[in-house]
Formats: sequence, structure tokens, C-alpha cells
Amino acid sequence: MPNHVYRSTAAPGVAQRVRSTKTGRKLERGGYLTPETVTLWIVYALTLLGNVIIEAGQVGGNTSATVAYGVFTWFTPAGYVFSIWSLIYVALIGWLVSYTREAPTRPKRFSFTSVLFIASCVLNVLWLALWHFELVGISLIVIVAEWVVLASLYLNVRRTARTGWGWVPISIYTAWVTVATLANLAILITRALDGGVPFFNGLSVVLLTAGVLVLGYVMRKRYQDIAFPLVFFWALIGVAVNVGEVSGFTAALVYIMLVVAAIATFVPVSKVLAAMRG
Repeated sequence: MPNHVYRSTAAPGVAQRVRSTKTGRKLERGGYLTPETVTLWIVYALTLLGNVIIEAGQVGGNTSATVAYGVFTWFTPAGYVFSIWSLIYVALIGWLVSYTREAPTRPKRFSFTSVLFIASCVLNVLWLALWHFELVGISLIVIVAEWVVLASLYLNVRRTARTGWGWVPISIYTAWVTVATLANLAILITRALDGGVPFFNGLSVVLLTAGVLVLGYVMRKRYQDIAFPLVFFWALIGVAVNVGEVSGFTAALVYIMLVVAAIATFVPVSKVLAAMRG
């Protein structure tokens, strides 16, 4: 999708008001204040506001946690794991700062990167609203769409980013939504089967854990991305903690897989063996 297709339609008025301030005039002179950058910051702020209103206001009479833990689902991280959202939103500020700093080097029009980011924000709020109304099936469709958008955004910024701030925050976000998508699917299936099938509950945890760890390994080796597997480890440790409440055996298997995957992903085994031989 060509970069030159997208032009601002709503942001110019806001940008003009910002330009009237001392800071705004300074940013404009530096080439940082453009309809694109102003729009991205506004959309991000509205995303945060939407999350606060939906969650704090208990839209639909729920919180995210009451829906997620309404039925015990084996492949769901423990509650503390979801604190990663705070890291994601703070990291995205860093990404926006980095993207804004590079505005003078880009054409004064909307890029494919900015369009993808805006789409991810819209889908983020839409998913949360659907989740609160316990429309788990529809929310799965939305979060899959969000994952596709974020995956596209990740690949795009990996090609264009000049610094780690230009892509690491998107990596963290995409990795987490990968796990969240699988958890959404697991919750939907568990609800449909009224608690699931005992043997297959445990088997599904093992298979999903293996798949996530393999993806983390691939991201580390192919893209030299350490953030992706770290987010996966954070989430999967939480899965082991959660599933340990009903199956110590399954939890133990997950921990063992995590140890093996950590060695394969982060330890340069070939170098270690070479050093031992030498």
C-alpha cells in the first residue's frame, strides 16, 4: 500500500491549534509537527482514554478479569501477568517519540506505518468493549485482526526503524497480543465445552506452549529479537502458575519446556561446546 495515498483530513485543525503555542512553533520549525504525527498522538491518547472508561467504568457490568476468569481456562496466564499492559503503553510512548523525531525525514503525509498503528488502536478499544460484553466469539475475530495488523506493523518497522525504540515497543505489543489471541481462543472453547475435556485441557496447554516457544525461538534467531521470546516467557510462566492450581503435572511440563526453550533460545550452545572442547 503506497505511502502517498493517505492524507490527513481531521488533524489539520488540531495541528493548527498546537502550532499557535510556543512549543508547537518550535516543533513545527523542526519539522516534527505534521498532520500525521499529531493524529498518531491523538489516536493514542483516545486509546488510553477508551481503555480507562471501559475498564474503570465496568462497561457491560464486567472487568476484563471477570470475563477472563469467569470459567477456569487452562491456557490463561495468572492475573499478575496482565500488568504487562502498563509496560506496553509506556513503551508505545517511546515509539511515538521515536516516530515523531523522524518526521522531518519523511514526506508530510500518512505512511503505511501510521495507518497500521491507527488501525491497531481502533481494534484495541473495539476488542476491549466486546470482551466486556462477553461477546467472546466476536472478540476473537477482532483480536485476530489486531494480531494481523500488529504483525504487519512489526515487519514494517523492522525494515524502516533506525533505532531500537523504532521497533522494540511494537515487538513487545505484538508478542503479547499473540498470547492474548491464544488465550481468547482457549476461553471461547472452554466456555463452549462447559469447562473443556480434562485430558485435552492439559494436552492443549502443552501444545500451545510448545508452539509459542518455537515462535519465540524463530523470532530470536531470524530477527535477533530478544523482546519477543521474553514476553512469551513472562506469559507462559503465568500460564504454569495458573494451571498449577488444577494440575501440578501439566504445570511441571510447562516449566520443563520453558527451561529447555530458554537454553535453546538464549544460550549459544555451539560456542559453549566449542569452548569446552578447546
